[in-house]
Amino acid sequence: MAIGLLVIACAGSIASAADGTRDRTISFYTVNAKETLTVQYMKDGKRIPEAMDKINWILRDWRRDEKANMDPELIDLVWEIHQELGSKEPIHVISAYRSRATNDMLRRTVGGQASESRHILGKAMDVMFPDVPLKRLRYAGLVHERGGVGYYPTSQIPFVHIDTDRVRAWPRATRQELALLFPSGRTQHLAADGGAITPADVRVAMNNRDLAEEMSEFHKLRTTAKPTVQYASLMPSLPQLPKLLSSPKPVERPMALGTRPSDDERARLAALAAEPPPAAALPPSPQRSLVQEASARMPMPPAPPKAAQRPAPQSGVVLPPAPVFVAQPSFDDEHFEELSFNVFPAAPLLTPTSSQDDAVLVRLIHPFAQELKGEAMSIASFIDGETEAAQNLSALPNRKVASRAR
Repeated sequence: MAIGLLVIACAGSIASAADGTRDRTISFYTVNAKETLTVQYMKDGKRIPEAMDKINWILRDWRRDEKANMDPELIDLVWEIHQELGSKEPIHVISAYRSRATNDMLRRTVGGQASESRHILGKAMDVMFPDVPLKRLRYAGLVHERGGVGYYPTSQIPFVHIDTDRVRAWPRATRQELALLFPSGRTQHLAADGGAITPADVRVAMNNRDLAEEMSEFHKLRTTAKPTVQYASLMPSLPQLPKLLSSPKPVERPMALGTRPSDDERARLAALAAEPPPAAALPPSPQRSLVQEASARMPMPPAPPKAAQRPAPQSGVVLPPAPVFVAQPSFDDEHFEELSFNVFPAAPLLTPTSSQDDAVLVRLIHPFAQELKGEAMSIASFIDGETEAAQNLSALPNRKVASRAR
């Protein structure tokens, strides 16, 4: 019960310590372009236009070097989550703005129906914090209820999708997770099994001690005031640097270990190490056989560790349920690239030759043909489309292309 009271106290009417900050500095690192930016974008509660323009550029479409005006509310939301979770690392951005040309190319080569993706509108960002568990990042996005939250824990680079569109989540959180994230019983999110949560769900979730402790720590982390992160300046703050009276000079120190061994001493040490003295033979014992004598000279293998046994439940004790692992969505219309990260059998792709025209490869159908909602696409035609798209992008001026056809 104490855990439940702590969760309610932390998640009740206490506002986040980051919400009222009027001076905000944000730090980004783009995974694809490998660029960094640390800039103060808000002063006295007002956004700085020059800083927002720098943010728009680093969050550009890295395939075409094309920028857009990112939604300022999205920048605020990501900043608040970053502060609440106490991350000391820059916000790692996997994807932010996506131009319409890039979106159309991905729709044509990979599939999908989202002609108006939130990434095109500058309202979405795929992020991860290296020093924060991805599950906590997902929970923080859900608690804010200011847009969509997508959870991709098994991607090549695990990330959470955050946008400022309508409130939704994919995949949906479990009923107990939502109940402990919103102890008041009121939320816009729906549980994974359908429907909204109720106060009765909160009471049931309180009995799950492991989950209740995890959520209690999460709420405590969010509502605890964080120290201000200081960013070092490359320029000195003093008008003049102090000058040395004299240049540094090397200091001669006596050797603490004395003289080193001579070459003759080294040679004798090497000879001793190369030819160890033979081990003394054990005298035969009349009470033991030859097999016992040989066994006595053999080192005994270490005893195998004992398997941990779970104690049997006592009467009236309810053990917590087995952990549930959340798999990422197999495909969604916001992230076409995620199709390449899904697990599928590789054995059928092992063909006698490396040619795309191999008879076996031509007959194979793309493993996600049904999810592409189109005609059956062979593996060979899929590779052709990827290669053509990469060549078209590389032909554009001022382009930096990371080919998807490998």
